[in-house]
Amino acid sequence: MAGDEYLRYAEQCIALAAKSSNPGDKARLLQMAQAWRDLSGQRDHEPKRPHDFKPASKRK
Repeated sequence: MAGDEYLRYAEQCIALAAKSSNPGDKARLLQMAQAWRDLSGQRDHEPKRPHDFKPASKRK
C-alpha cells in the first residue's frame, strides 16, 4: 500500500469525525486518522524491497 493511500484513509477518518455528534466516536476517528498519517510517514521512509526493483533488462 502506498503512503498516499494511507493519507486518503486519514482524510476519510477526519471527514467522518467532523460529521459525528458522538464525542467518543469523534475522538476514536481522529486517533485512527493519526495512525494512518503515522503509517504513511513510515511507508515513505522504508527502504525499497527487492521486489520493488526491476531488473536492468526490464528497465526502459
